[in-house]
Amino acid sequence: MIKHGEMNVSVMTMGAGEHVVIALHGAGGNDRRFFFGKNGGEMGQALAAAGFRVIAPSWAGQAGAGFNEVAAVVAHARETGATKISLMGHSRGGELAANYARSQDDGVFNTVIQFASVDDRGLPMTQTKKLFAYNKNDRWAAWQPKAFTQSAEPKVQIELAGRGHPVSDLIKEKADLVDDVVGLLKQ
Repeated sequence: MIKHGEMNVSVMTMGAGEHVVIALHGAGGNDRRFFFGKNGGEMGQALAAAGFRVIAPSWAGQAGAGFNEVAAVVAHARETGATKISLMGHSRGGELAANYARSQDDGVFNTVIQFASVDDRGLPMTQTKKLFAYNKNDRWAAWQPKAFTQSAEPKVQIELAGRGHPVSDLIKEKADLVDDVVGLLKQ
């Protein structure tokens, strides 16, 4: 549990390190465990093993929600020694990551990672690395090509041939996706 002001945010945390990755689940019944379970491709464990501290907050999983939870986790990360903070989100969580990053100054976040996001707007930040990973036949991620095109460099697009929506389906299509994420975060 993270307490920030009057707000309490339920979180799962794994790993240690000065680079914090805030992992935002999507809608559809997902929760803070998503990135630590099979549907999330056990991304949390992989990032922790690579030297990152992963914090996954619970949030409502609805459009327009989550800003307060992300703000609380960002403040907590800074208060506990983070020198770099990255946002990583799946589906509606990718949209939240992008919207929150757009509301902050350029360079506040090291990286913004969107997995099969429903976000269709670009990320104009030039000091923040960006990764867009999705299956081109996933109807929920149909907006990702537009978001990628409208985003400033530096940016990476990983368009896969499948149709699955969970992060685990992306990893089935590209077995080294976790390595790509770790490599980008470490740059």
